[in-house]
Amino acid sequence: MKTRLHNILNANTWLFIELVIITVVAWAVFDPAIVNLYYRSLPLGYDSEQLLYAQTVGGGEWTVDENGTPQDPYRMTEARRLQMLRQLTSVEGVSSAYFYNNSYGDIGYTNGSYTECWNGSDTLYLATVNFVSDCHFFETYGLRSLPGSPSVEELSQIKQQDSQVVLTRSGAIALFGTTDVVGRQLTICYNPPFVVRVAGVVEDFRKMMPNNLRSLIFVAQENIQTDCQCVIRLKNGIDAQRFVEEHGQELIRNGKTDFNRISRLMTYDDWLRQLELDDGRTQEVNRSLALAFFFLVNLMLAVIGTVWLHAKRRTEECGVRRAFGATRWRMLGDFLWRNALLATIAVVIGCIIYLNYVYSGITEYNGNMYSEALYNTGVMVDLATDRSWPDLFWSHFLVVSVIVYLVLLFTVLIGTAIPAVKIIRTKITNALRDE
Repeated sequence: MKTRLHNILNANTWLFIELVIITVVAWAVFDPAIVNLYYRSLPLGYDSEQLLYAQTVGGGEWTVDENGTPQDPYRMTEARRLQMLRQLTSVEGVSSAYFYNNSYGDIGYTNGSYTECWNGSDTLYLATVNFVSDCHFFETYGLRSLPGSPSVEELSQIKQQDSQVVLTRSGAIALFGTTDVVGRQLTICYNPPFVVRVAGVVEDFRKMMPNNLRSLIFVAQENIQTDCQCVIRLKNGIDAQRFVEEHGQELIRNGKTDFNRISRLMTYDDWLRQLELDDGRTQEVNRSLALAFFFLVNLMLAVIGTVWLHAKRRTEECGVRRAFGATRWRMLGDFLWRNALLATIAVVIGCIIYLNYVYSGITEYNGNMYSEALYNTGVMVDLATDRSWPDLFWSHFLVVSVIVYLVLLFTVLIGTAIPAVKIIRTKITNALRDE
């Protein structure tokens, strides 16, 4: 076996070297594309397909009400919010609406703050989502409460003075090791620290595509400020894009008070895509996918061309073997397994070379290994509950290595089969004359 392997390597030295180099380059090219495709394949965990996004603006002249109180035309007061809410929900097809500003209440955004939480043994930092009390937050976004937790309608009514918080499934597990935490207490390490009670637990979700943070804590807030944004939930079965096209103007007309009005309306999925575009994520993802596709096409052409030349040199050998009774299927199988073995060895060596390169860049962070050489989306995850295979060095390396191997193996087999089929179909007399 060792002698046979040695003979295969000697007969295909340049092809072997080419496959090793291709493996190293393929790893670097395919890695970002694979990670981005993985995150795009994951569900957000909340029903964004039935949501609309509306941007509101204020304006007008300062006035004084009947009590002599100055009226700020740019501020979204509670009275104006309720008026706009009634008008929006009066439009046929609208189920609920939730108002927030850039400081809190928006789950569809990558950046955010963290809350230092202490449950008596460990201190953890959970990503924080502040929400406006009694404004249909949880049900408008379509979040789902776990069994044993209050309904999302009840959770939306939590007030700031209640000293209650809501956790996601991963947040509860990170803090307590279980999801059965309703009624349990934890300390919020503000200045000064204070104790809060867990009011409920909702299912995990991701804010948007590049964000894998699922260990979240929801904290109630009371006030709404200046220019607000609005999330509008449509009734079940209504297509959001068609609704915007057919009823968008009616919604904009109804979403208007003496001082505040809707200035922009779109589907929530379009809004998420706009956030990713503004953040540069869309360009990065498209660039990685385009580069991977371009490399894959050129990889297939290069490998097929090289394998074709190597196979062509064996035309006379094939003629001799067929003259001594070798069947076409046996010769095709011989072509395929030889090059498959060659590709397997080349990929193993290529991955080891790349591993030595990336492993030299590993740094220690909170006792866990991270490597700048492995592609990540730029969102730091500290908790085990937030991590998936791209965030763990060895699982990341192994998953991408297996995919690279399968791609190269498929390419080599296709590149081998095409010329091999043509060669073994050549007449024996022609094959023996071929030089």
